[in-house]
Amino acid sequence: MAQTAIFQDGVTGGGTFKDGSLYSAGSASAGNAVSSTIGQASVMGGIINYRTIIQMGLDEVPDNAIVTSGVLTVNVLTAASATTNSFSALRSSETDWTEDGSHPTNAAKDGSNNWATAGGSVTTPNISCGLLPASTGSYDIDITGLVRDAVENRSKVLNIVLKDTSEGGGNEDTFVIKTGDNSTTADRPKLTVNYVEGGGAAGKARARARPGLSKRNRKSFRG
Repeated sequence: MAQTAIFQDGVTGGGTFKDGSLYSAGSASAGNAVSSTIGQASVMGGIINYRTIIQMGLDEVPDNAIVTSGVLTVNVLTAASATTNSFSALRSSETDWTEDGSHPTNAAKDGSNNWATAGGSVTTPNISCGLLPASTGSYDIDITGLVRDAVENRSKVLNIVLKDTSEGGGNEDTFVIKTGDNSTTADRPKLTVNYVEGGGAAGKARARARPGLSKRNRKSFRG
């Protein structure tokens, strides 16, 4: 039987939650600001790539669960202006970062240790999320592949980075989302995971063949 688990900092889902901003212009940091930027922009004659990193513990998903869909809902505070650039969601290979351990002017990820790569190290799964949001408010991003990977291979820890797909190229454009430190809890990033309980290769194949959430009533891009 299909079931749903919802994860949102301070609201539901339990487990760990942290998020922050990353900058790839020679330094990187995570912080506890109430908003975070995604995209690229010219600052003092140079291009800065802005990324958002999010980590969620998915402990409420059963060990034998087969993830059929995973949708991250963010609240867009400032929409993109040109909306010709696209963005992506990737897995961060570094999980030992803290929200309070660094500052935008240094490269520390936990107060003492630097990120392996400025802006954070990212790897597969790599999911295309479509164009940068053109309007403010609630926005759904289908990250099923990343959620499934977290449940099956990462001890149920989702650790992702949202970034401009064409960093270093394309147009300068950004959008801003509200973070888990925003005072309005309903506007914090929310993950909705649909799953069925079962096991074995055959069961997983059948579950993954089922359609995910309908696209009729939401802006979303399937991963």
